[in-house]
Amino acid sequence: MKIPEIIREEAHELIAQFGDRLSYLGKIADGRDAYSFTFPDDQNVGFPSVYLYDGHVVMEISGFDALDIINSLDVK
Repeated sequence: MKIPEIIREEAHELIAQFGDRLSYLGKIADGRDAYSFTFPDDQNVGFPSVYLYDGHVVMEISGFDALDIINSLDVK
């Protein structure tokens, strides 16, 4: 799936530092599309970055909420 440009703009700092590592996770229960930024394996980072997109607005989620979204989509 093609990642919308608005998601890339929201993740521009991570993309500049680590490269284009965005991926589509799926739709969450409220219908928004979820995307994640996957850090390289050799990086020690905290929580993942998840981006929710309703077709108009992007919301960046981190912390335990990001983990909950990933787990709800059964993403490995």
